[in-house]
Amino acid sequence: MDPEDTGPTSDFLSPDPSRLPSHAPKILLVDDSPVERMALAHYLRRQGYTVDEAGDGASALDHLKNRQVDALLLDLQMPGGLDGFDVLRYLHKHRRGLPVVLLSGMPLDQIQQEMHGLPSRELPPLFLKPIDLDGLLQILELQIEGELPSANA
Repeated sequence: MDPEDTGPTSDFLSPDPSRLPSHAPKILLVDDSPVERMALAHYLRRQGYTVDEAGDGASALDHLKNRQVDALLLDLQMPGGLDGFDVLRYLHKHRRGLPVVLLSGMPLDQIQQEMHGLPSRELPPLFLKPIDLDGLLQILELQIEGELPSANA
Protein backbone atom coordinates (compact mmCIF):
# COMPACT_ATOMS: atom_id res chain seq x y z
CA MET A 1 0.00 0.00 0.00
CA ASP A 2 1.34 3.41 -0.97
CA PRO A 3 1.45 5.69 2.11
CA GLU A 4 1.04 8.75 -0.12
CA ASP A 5 -2.17 7.42 -1.62
CA THR A 6 -4.95 9.36 0.07
CA GLY A 7 -7.70 7.46 -1.69
CA PRO A 8 -10.07 8.49 -4.43
CA THR A 9 -10.71 12.13 -5.10
CA SER A 10 -13.95 13.68 -6.27
CA ASP A 11 -14.05 15.85 -9.39
CA PHE A 12 -17.12 17.49 -7.90
CA LEU A 13 -15.14 18.81 -4.93
CA SER A 14 -11.71 19.28 -6.49
CA PRO A 15 -11.22 22.35 -8.64
CA ASP A 16 -9.45 21.96 -11.96
CA PRO A 17 -7.56 25.24 -12.36
CA SER A 18 -6.25 24.22 -15.80
CA ARG A 19 -9.78 24.64 -17.20
CA LEU A 20 -9.99 28.34 -16.33
CA PRO A 21 -8.24 31.46 -17.63
CA SER A 22 -5.44 32.98 -15.52
CA HIS A 23 -7.91 35.23 -13.67
CA ALA A 24 -10.91 33.75 -11.94
CA PRO A 25 -13.93 34.56 -14.11
CA LYS A 26 -16.59 36.50 -12.23
CA ILE A 27 -20.08 35.04 -12.48
CA LEU A 28 -23.31 36.69 -11.42
CA LEU A 29 -25.67 33.95 -10.26
CA VAL A 30 -29.32 35.06 -10.14
CA ASP A 31 -31.86 32.72 -8.54
CA ASP A 32 -34.70 33.40 -6.11
CA SER A 33 -34.17 30.08 -4.30
CA PRO A 34 -31.56 30.66 -1.57
CA VAL A 35 -30.83 26.94 -1.25
CA GLU A 36 -30.28 26.39 -4.99
CA ARG A 37 -28.28 29.62 -5.27
CA MET A 38 -26.05 28.71 -2.31
CA ALA A 39 -25.40 25.16 -3.58
CA LEU A 40 -24.59 26.27 -7.13
CA ALA A 41 -22.44 29.19 -5.94
CA HIS A 42 -20.49 26.83 -3.68
CA TYR A 43 -19.93 24.40 -6.56
CA LEU A 44 -18.76 27.17 -8.91
CA ARG A 45 -16.38 28.60 -6.29
CA ARG A 46 -14.89 25.12 -5.82
CA GLN A 47 -14.31 25.09 -9.59
CA GLY A 48 -12.31 28.33 -9.37
CA TYR A 49 -14.93 30.94 -10.27
CA THR A 50 -15.63 34.15 -8.38
CA VAL A 51 -19.38 34.24 -7.77
CA ASP A 52 -21.61 37.19 -6.93
CA GLU A 53 -25.21 36.40 -6.07
CA ALA A 54 -28.56 38.11 -6.58
CA GLY A 55 -31.93 36.82 -5.37
CA ASP A 56 -34.19 38.68 -7.79
CA GLY A 57 -34.30 40.55 -11.07
CA ALA A 58 -34.01 44.02 -9.52
CA SER A 59 -30.85 43.06 -7.61
CA ALA A 60 -29.44 41.51 -10.78
CA LEU A 61 -30.02 44.71 -12.78
CA ASP A 62 -28.44 46.82 -10.04
CA HIS A 63 -25.41 44.54 -10.05
CA LEU A 64 -25.13 44.56 -13.86
CA LYS A 65 -25.34 48.37 -13.96
CA ASN A 66 -22.66 48.88 -11.30
CA ARG A 67 -20.23 45.97 -11.50
CA GLN A 68 -18.33 44.06 -14.13
CA VAL A 69 -19.03 40.36 -14.59
CA ASP A 70 -17.71 37.85 -17.11
CA ALA A 71 -20.92 35.80 -17.35
CA LEU A 72 -24.46 35.55 -16.01
CA LEU A 73 -26.31 32.48 -14.76
CA LEU A 74 -29.94 33.53 -14.77
CA ASP A 75 -33.06 31.90 -13.38
CA LEU A 76 -35.99 32.80 -15.63
CA GLN A 77 -38.84 32.53 -13.16
CA MET A 78 -38.59 34.75 -10.10
CA PRO A 79 -41.57 36.10 -8.17
CA GLY A 80 -42.24 39.72 -7.29
CA GLY A 81 -41.31 42.33 -9.81
CA LEU A 82 -38.58 41.70 -12.35
CA ASP A 83 -37.93 38.15 -13.56
CA GLY A 84 -35.28 36.62 -15.80
CA PHE A 85 -37.11 37.67 -18.96
CA ASP A 86 -36.93 41.31 -17.78
CA VAL A 87 -33.19 40.90 -17.22
CA LEU A 88 -32.86 39.50 -20.76
CA ARG A 89 -34.63 42.60 -22.12
CA TYR A 90 -32.13 44.81 -20.26
CA LEU A 91 -29.21 42.79 -21.64
CA HIS A 92 -30.56 43.13 -25.18
CA LYS A 93 -30.38 46.92 -24.86
CA HIS A 94 -27.30 47.42 -22.67
CA ARG A 95 -25.03 44.34 -22.44
CA ARG A 96 -25.48 42.38 -25.66
CA GLY A 97 -22.09 40.64 -25.54
CA LEU A 98 -22.38 39.30 -22.01
CA PRO A 99 -22.33 35.47 -21.92
CA VAL A 100 -25.58 34.17 -20.40
CA VAL A 101 -26.73 30.72 -19.36
CA LEU A 102 -30.37 30.35 -18.38
CA LEU A 103 -31.66 28.18 -15.53
CA SER A 104 -35.29 27.29 -15.09
CA GLY A 105 -37.80 24.98 -13.54
CA MET A 106 -40.50 26.28 -15.89
CA PRO A 107 -42.09 23.95 -18.46
CA LEU A 108 -40.65 24.50 -21.94
CA ASP A 109 -44.01 25.54 -23.41
CA GLN A 110 -44.28 28.31 -20.81
CA ILE A 111 -40.74 29.47 -21.60
CA GLN A 112 -41.62 29.59 -25.30
CA GLN A 113 -44.74 31.62 -24.53
CA GLU A 114 -42.76 34.12 -22.44
CA MET A 115 -40.24 34.51 -25.28
CA HIS A 116 -42.83 36.36 -27.36
CA GLY A 117 -42.21 39.48 -25.30
CA LEU A 118 -38.47 39.43 -25.93
CA PRO A 119 -36.75 41.53 -28.61
CA SER A 120 -34.96 38.41 -29.89
CA ARG A 121 -36.51 34.96 -30.22
CA GLU A 122 -33.13 33.33 -29.66
CA LEU A 123 -32.44 32.17 -26.13
CA PRO A 124 -29.00 31.65 -24.62
CA PRO A 125 -28.21 28.08 -23.52
CA LEU A 126 -30.90 26.77 -21.16
CA PHE A 127 -30.60 24.24 -18.33
CA LEU A 128 -33.74 22.87 -16.77
CA LYS A 129 -33.70 22.19 -13.05
CA PRO A 130 -32.36 20.06 -11.52
CA ILE A 131 -29.17 21.33 -13.13
CA ASP A 132 -26.67 18.98 -14.77
CA LEU A 133 -23.55 20.45 -13.14
CA ASP A 134 -21.02 18.92 -15.54
CA GLY A 135 -22.98 20.11 -18.56
CA LEU A 136 -23.44 23.56 -17.05
CA LEU A 137 -19.73 23.89 -16.38
CA GLN A 138 -18.85 22.90 -19.96
CA ILE A 139 -21.30 25.39 -21.49
CA LEU A 140 -20.26 28.15 -19.07
CA GLU A 141 -16.60 27.68 -19.99
CA LEU A 142 -17.42 27.75 -23.71
CA GLN A 143 -19.51 30.91 -23.24
CA ILE A 144 -16.73 32.70 -21.32
CA GLU A 145 -14.09 31.67 -23.86
CA GLY A 146 -16.31 32.94 -26.68
CA GLU A 147 -16.39 29.51 -28.32
CA LEU A 148 -20.16 29.18 -28.19
CA PRO A 149 -22.31 31.39 -30.40
CA SER A 150 -24.16 33.78 -28.12
CA ALA A 151 -27.75 34.75 -28.63
CA ASN A 152 -28.50 38.45 -28.76
CA ALA A 153 -30.20 38.15 -25.38
